[in-house]
Amino acid sequence: MNKIVALDIGGVCLNLRFELCREYLGGAGAEEVPTQLLAASDQYERGLLSEKDWLEIFTSVTEGRFTEDELRHAWNLIIGDAISGMPELVNDIVNAGFRAIFFSDTSELHLMHIYRNLPFAHLVSGGIYSFKVGSKKPEDKMYESFQEEYGRPYLYTDDKEENVAAGIKHGWNSRKFVSAAELRKELASIF
Repeated sequence: MNKIVALDIGGVCLNLRFELCREYLGGAGAEEVPTQLLAASDQYERGLLSEKDWLEIFTSVTEGRFTEDELRHAWNLIIGDAISGMPELVNDIVNAGFRAIFFSDTSELHLMHIYRNLPFAHLVSGGIYSFKVGSKKPEDKMYESFQEEYGRPYLYTDDKEENVAAGIKHGWNSRKFVSAAELRKELASIF
């Protein structure tokens, strides 16, 4: 048995707060996010656009109203607090002799923020990230990259059905994340 639990980050380990980013920038609804910024952010999270180039686009769509540091701050506002029960659960996973591994669509900027602020990030012993792979879930390349680096996980959890389905397609024991308590039940046999 491969003693690895693969964890998505946003919606599993921490809450995502897109609305705080929009509010900081002066907008209220998702419909106000320019298509150009959404496309650039997707490319940035795939590692296909540098932070510098992404910031140039972000500056352009916000009409130069913010400094680069303010734009980084706005972007990092998306990263919220730990989901209730996850710090304790990840600690228990590690204490049971398993490795917790991040498996996430994210940017380098967000990942640095996560490692500085997520209270249990120090317990996570590695990760596969979209910005390094050049692909995003549920694309095969993400799952193949995880398997090349870590093998097939004992359990994979994600809050998005399509990502869970892709895990199952790759032969992974995959579960949709509902709560830390539900995930703990799935992992009861290891404790």
